[in-house]
Amino acid sequence: MSDQKSAALRWAALVVLLAGGFMPPLDFFIVNVALSSIHDSLGATPAELQLVISGYACGFGVFLITGGRLGDLYGRKRCFLIGLAGFSLASLVCGIAASAAELVIARIAQGSAAAVLLPQVLGSIRALFPNERELARAMSAYGVMMGMAAAIGQFSSGALLQWDPAGLGWRVIFLVSLPVCAVTLLLGWKIIPETGGGGSVRLDLGGAALISLVLAAIVVPLSVGREQGWPAWVFAMLVAEPVLITAFIGYERRLRRLGGMPLVDMALLRIPSFRRGVLVAALFFFTTSFYLLFGLYQQEGRGLPPLQVGLAIVPYGLGLFVGPLISAPMVRLRPRLLSIGMAIQVTFYAVVGALVAFGIDGTALTAAVFLAGLGQGVAFPRLFATVLGDVPAAQGGVAAGITNSAMQIGAAISVAAIGSLFFGVLGGASGERAYAHAFAIAQWATTAGLFLAMLLALPPRRPSPSLRT
Repeated sequence: MSDQKSAALRWAALVVLLAGGFMPPLDFFIVNVALSSIHDSLGATPAELQLVISGYACGFGVFLITGGRLGDLYGRKRCFLIGLAGFSLASLVCGIAASAAELVIARIAQGSAAAVLLPQVLGSIRALFPNERELARAMSAYGVMMGMAAAIGQFSSGALLQWDPAGLGWRVIFLVSLPVCAVTLLLGWKIIPETGGGGSVRLDLGGAALISLVLAAIVVPLSVGREQGWPAWVFAMLVAEPVLITAFIGYERRLRRLGGMPLVDMALLRIPSFRRGVLVAALFFFTTSFYLLFGLYQQEGRGLPPLQVGLAIVPYGLGLFVGPLISAPMVRLRPRLLSIGMAIQVTFYAVVGALVAFGIDGTALTAAVFLAGLGQGVAFPRLFATVLGDVPAAQGGVAAGITNSAMQIGAAISVAAIGSLFFGVLGGASGERAYAHAFAIAQWATTAGLFLAMLLALPPRRPSPSLRT
């Protein structure tokens, strides 16, 4: 009976963790459709509008590794609650912002709080479910949560803007999450068990500062460079990246030799599955450009209102939701589900580009969008299982932070590179056909990145021994 009670508590804790983890991706997606309303309300410039998205991504990406390490050292439950509380406060400030500058600053703070919150979800799941079968089910639930965040974020933004409760306009998209956050905080305090922490080791502040600079030097310029016209400082930061990486690695190795506890144990990078998985994770999140550009094609190219733009992306979110559910029982195929899911995704990403290029919409486009999302939904849970499977539990938080940082870097590269390609092909043209052509070219470029990720995700013929520490 005690085992049954323990299992029930673990699954209840998972629900609360997923409710908290739902907030960061939701707030990434929910803003896309509201940018036009924010422009009209606050008089935001195009650069400020882009910073509403990229500022969140920068705060999120820069502090993810440090956020994961904080949970390992000081307790994942504690950091989950602190991150969620900070996220809630930043959401409130977003909702009452009186100027575009205030909104951008609040979004950076929101992303930074999300960087403390989200790694604790993955780290806690690994600690709560050591059994491989239960862990696979829990990770499938995590994939379902991400799919729901994508679908609900895009759809609810359009729906809330059209409904306009209490005349709040775009502000409601930030304020609507506050009751959910409050309930999750209360339940998290009562239900989630503490994992991690308990030691006397302090955070490696030097390593945290250096890794934040490493991530900032790539995430910030790629997130805001295009909107700023690619100024010299963007290239200076990118050129400085190898120097910063070398400085970080040298500092961490020296700290280890002196008997300290480095932020990132370099032994993690000697685990073959982790190295390969981090690269796959970065390429996997090239999908970020699809969300942004497909919405732009629908809104600016086809002239659809916000609600219909949100509805157009819902089939993708439904595919993300269904994918983990249908793949979870496929135990024998589990080692290959990542590559299988990505093969489905690559195929239908290419099909979506072709359908838009030839002006074919309706049922055919809806089905292709759904199947692309289905492929990602099949692959996504196995992505984390592949990356983190051989990682020691004590390093789970920082490994999750590295993985999420790789995703944010992939997202930043995707938005910057694929977005620049889209606008370059579009030029100064307007109209549905011009946007369709630009979207198709950009979509096929995204597909090429995902195809490379799929090849890297193929399981090795002979398993490589992993190094544990």
